Amino acid sequence: MPVLISYRHEERLDAFILNERLLLEGIATQVVQLDSEGHTRDDLHGSFCQQMSDATHWVGVLPADAAEDWWTAWLLGAAAMACRRISFYRKGPAPLPECLGRWPCMRERAHIDLFVRAYHDERTFERAMTLPPGRGLGADRDNADFFHADLKAKIRRGF
Repeated sequence: MPVLISYRHEERLDAFILNERLLLEGIATQVVQLDSEGHTRDDLHGSFCQQMSDATHWVGVLPADAAEDWWTAWLLGAAAMACRRISFYRKGPAPLPECLGRWPCMRERAHIDLFVRAYHDERTFERAMTLPPGRGLGADRDNADFFHADLKAKIRRGF
């Protein structure tokens, strides 16, 4: 159940902190920079499609101007259509754009611990995805919705 972590160059440190924390818990990760120099949008699109299909979870490390970031919207749509577990990491108290409010948003390192707990709960209770998923599996969409609601509640409560 690998976790795909996407970020822009400005959020590199946050992405690496998140990545290291997940690796310490034995969670496989893929880290992808969205604004890599020397890559065309087509290169990034093709690469991202492959990496999204290989992952079960997507964590988008959001920039301050997330509402204007077209990559966030595109990746969110791709992850939602594929029933991936979606969450965001964004430092600071600024609210997320309304269109991103359905999914959990981690804002501090303690929230990463809650993500790790939710990830391990999926494995323990066998709600984990199997790759590659079949099309039209309603149970997996329900499990993804449960993951989102559970992680949001844990973040809101702080435990």
